[in-house]
Amino acid sequence: MYGERICGELILQQNLILDPSAIHVWHVNLKLTDSDYQQLKTYLNPEEQQRLQRYTHQPAQQQFLAARGRLKQLLAGYLGTTPSSIQFELGQYSKPRIAGTTIDSGLVFNLSHSGTVALIAISKNRALGVDVERIDSKHNLQGMAQRCFSDQELSSWNQFAEPHKTTKFYDYWCAKEAFLKATGRGLALGMQHCVINLNQSCYLSLPNSYQASDWQLHRIDVGNDYRAFVAGNGDSVTIISRHYY
Repeated sequence: MYGERICGELILQQNLILDPSAIHVWHVNLKLTDSDYQQLKTYLNPEEQQRLQRYTHQPAQQQFLAARGRLKQLLAGYLGTTPSSIQFELGQYSKPRIAGTTIDSGLVFNLSHSGTVALIAISKNRALGVDVERIDSKHNLQGMAQRCFSDQELSSWNQFAEPHKTTKFYDYWCAKEAFLKATGRGLALGMQHCVINLNQSCYLSLPNSYQASDWQLHRIDVGNDYRAFVAGNGDSVTIISRHYY
């Protein structure tokens, strides 16, 4: 894994190259200038414009606009087209994909944002999920852990003392969410059935017919205030972190 900083102007000027064995994870700051927001708004189609207006608070509007606009810019960079030409459609479980593609084929992406940070994971021909969460000790983490952790995970987690207990909760949560988002089926699969080995960053067992050995799990460094993981199926992959500014 390594980091690289690329500005938006460069992305729009050249095609981005993606090796099939790699997952690119883009770190995006959702706090932009007014001119940036205005530019990104021009990329939205009428349905997206209506969705934007349904957000009644400006910070929520700006987060949606920055995340959707940056996503379109990045996908356009890989596809060699314009951001406004990028359209999305929903799969069986409402997981978005590029319009005209089939599930988990071609250029595949997944997006997550929390606070002012967004992560956009992009790969080829693989199920893909990413989750980032800002650490917040105000939530009832004990209750959430009892509902969403396996017995094994809950026992291990309860042995941690603060502040490690809070950060470890978000490690478990993000690792589970990354897989659930990759499948597109979300919480319906049951978080407690998605069992994590945090020390080795791997899945021990997965729900339904999913095989843990078919999935890769990688921690993403987003600073001390956040936790993040990316999950993808298939053979071992290279994770390449890039920062979009």
